[in-house]
Amino acid sequence: MKNPFKNTAFEFGVLNYKSMPNEDCVEVLLSGRSNAGKSSALNALAENRKLARTSKTPGRTTEINFFRVNKDLRLLDLPGYGFAKSDKSKKKDWGPMLGEYFQKRYCLKAVVVFMDIRHPLKEIDIDMIGLCRDFDVEFLPVLTKSDKVSNNQIFKVKQEVQKKTGVKEVLTISTLKDQGIKELRTRLISYSLKDE
Repeated sequence: MKNPFKNTAFEFGVLNYKSMPNEDCVEVLLSGRSNAGKSSALNALAENRKLARTSKTPGRTTEINFFRVNKDLRLLDLPGYGFAKSDKSKKKDWGPMLGEYFQKRYCLKAVVVFMDIRHPLKEIDIDMIGLCRDFDVEFLPVLTKSDKVSNNQIFKVKQEVQKKTGVKEVLTISTLKDQGIKELRTRLISYSLKDE
């Protein structure tokens, strides 16, 4: 089966809400702490290692980056949060924009919360989930780097995340072993197929 993300392309990065494009398709926000494996996941979805920049220095992205999957779906890559020194100053820049985005952007259908399976549900992840709840936006927890732990640990962490967030669906992926990527593709595409 053809990969529906194969032609995903970077459109632009924005630093404020006014610069955002027209709402002509469904948008899914990709969030996660720096080093949670978000950029690697985006590259794996598209089978393109150069699509999203993966930096040795976490938190390099300061813009919200728009990626066009097809005419019906865009993915928005949120700056990585929770990294060292300049975390607060950068968050100050995109924090208000994010609030405005949730408040005004009707095409936002869901938020994918990427978390390293070894460090799930950090305070900042819980804040993002809280934001989703405040604005009644669906969220999908995705546990990354599942190759780093045992199957027993995967089961335990998934249960813990389900219990603490109240959601039934928690995906686990490993970009290194190409595990769970097809399931994530299917889930993301499903958001763009929902009835308005």
